[in-house]
Amino acid sequence: MADDRPQTGRTFDAMNARGLAGKRDYVRSLEQRRDDEALGLLVECLSDESWYLRDLAENALLRAGDRAGEALLPVLEQGLWFTRSSAARVLGRLGYRPAAAPLLRLCADMNATVAQAADTALFDLAHRGGSVRIAWELHRAGTERRRSLLERLGALDRPLLERLERMLRNDELMTREDPGDLRDDSMLVRASEEGVEWEVLTGPPVARPVVGSVSGGAGGR
Repeated sequence: MADDRPQTGRTFDAMNARGLAGKRDYVRSLEQRRDDEALGLLVECLSDESWYLRDLAENALLRAGDRAGEALLPVLEQGLWFTRSSAARVLGRLGYRPAAAPLLRLCADMNATVAQAADTALFDLAHRGGSVRIAWELHRAGTERRRSLLERLGALDRPLLERLERMLRNDELMTREDPGDLRDDSMLVRASEEGVEWEVLTGPPVARPVVGSVSGGAGGR
């Protein structure tokens, strides 16, 4: 699915000769531009060998919001392992609901660190209003794959597993043709959760699963 070979395209060789301040200024200049080309260059930073540059780019992409989410989706299925991991991490923290399906696929990545990053991203997405979208995508998976994915998510967060299972039994939610309006805070979803402690289900997690730092695990400063 993914190419883990070194990339020979634009790898920001010029950046390698600059100090940390130069990398910081570069990312800041891209963020201030707010145009599509600059957004694409921020995404490209996730393929750089410098963990510091990748970390700066991740934070800038988080501040870009849903625009970054759309640009990051293709990255989940191509490129280096740390690039895919960075993209997954940002998408989860953004709560970008259209990422649910590719993140579920990424759980099966042959690189264990990437698969763990996908697990954590789904955990983050679920706690940022995306659990119903995850359930909707799981409903369309095969029985064995759905069971395996539920087990993975249940190992991270038992209440989340229980909530996904309730949603999967809700035909009104699962048979929606367009999942675009399915949000955890929508009236339809809230009605389906009547009698359940809402804040516990939708509030930010107290502690997120600890996955080894991808950005710090490869490449130089």
